Amino acid sequence: MSTYQLPYQDRRGFTNCLLSAIGGDGANMAAKLLFKIAAEELNLDGAYDAKYGSEKKGTPTDVSLRLCNFGTPVRESGPTNRPHILCVFRENLIRTLGLNRGLQEHATVIVNTCKSPEEIRDALHLHSGTVHVLDAGKIALETHSRLNMPMMAMLAHVLGFPEAAVIKKITETWPRAVEPNVAAYKAAVDQSVSKSFAADGKYQLAEPAEVRSAIGYDNMLDGGAVDTLTQSTVGRNNAYARSNPAPAFNREACIDCAKCMTVCADPGAIVWENGKMVGIDLAYCKACLRCVAVCPETKKGKALTDPAKEGVVTCSF
Repeated sequence: MSTYQLPYQDRRGFTNCLLSAIGGDGANMAAKLLFKIAAEELNLDGAYDAKYGSEKKGTPTDVSLRLCNFGTPVRESGPTNRPHILCVFRENLIRTLGLNRGLQEHATVIVNTCKSPEEIRDALHLHSGTVHVLDAGKIALETHSRLNMPMMAMLAHVLGFPEAAVIKKITETWPRAVEPNVAAYKAAVDQSVSKSFAADGKYQLAEPAEVRSAIGYDNMLDGGAVDTLTQSTVGRNNAYARSNPAPAFNREACIDCAKCMTVCADPGAIVWENGKMVGIDLAYCKACLRCVAVCPETKKGKALTDPAKEGVVTCSF
């Protein structure tokens, strides 16, 4: 029988975890694997919820993982808006998504970043708790793994999951990538930097974000129409999902081949007028750089280029 103890418990007996990422980061897979470990190896129960919508790479998404002891009544399966543990795959999501809202007192925060725990505390306006920072991107690159592996490792570490149980499940899930995934898992804990902050009055607890009521049969407009004033995505700026600089555009080198249009994660980013490409709409561009990859080389160079400097940026805590 497992002697595992949950690190937090709310009044219903749950430890609430929230993973905030963008499409393609692997947050959904990481949370699913941890949930399987909890249920199959540690005799826990709980609820799991992943936010779906646009599945384009670069779209902000979140996953809720709630764990409880076996036998605890599980009455909800939706997302949590009162997390004890927050796992942030991209630090630029902290302010734009208001990730401090609903964080409980003495929360634990895990962030993929090159910044210090003090800087993350200030960015998050964390009332109190512990901040773990790690350069998960660098770890994934060096171990030939993926971003979600070091992030999952830190979440498993914070939850107190036995390392042997996690590595066992990693081995079963990805038998052809055991070595790089285990290397990333171990490097995450070894290379992370942590600091705890008392409730010193510097920041106040932020109330959870208001949840808009779902549209149902009792509040649907006549004819089954959707109220586009509150449900439409028109006018929403998705630029906060960018983790890279947007491509640079040189009109003189452009031959208007439209190859960029065929690979664009969100075609609204490519602006055309009178059959010609005239620029990039930064409100839509997520900087996936697919357009740069397919843009042809001409005598005047490429029309779309990556402005980021070459080389890997390392952290200095």
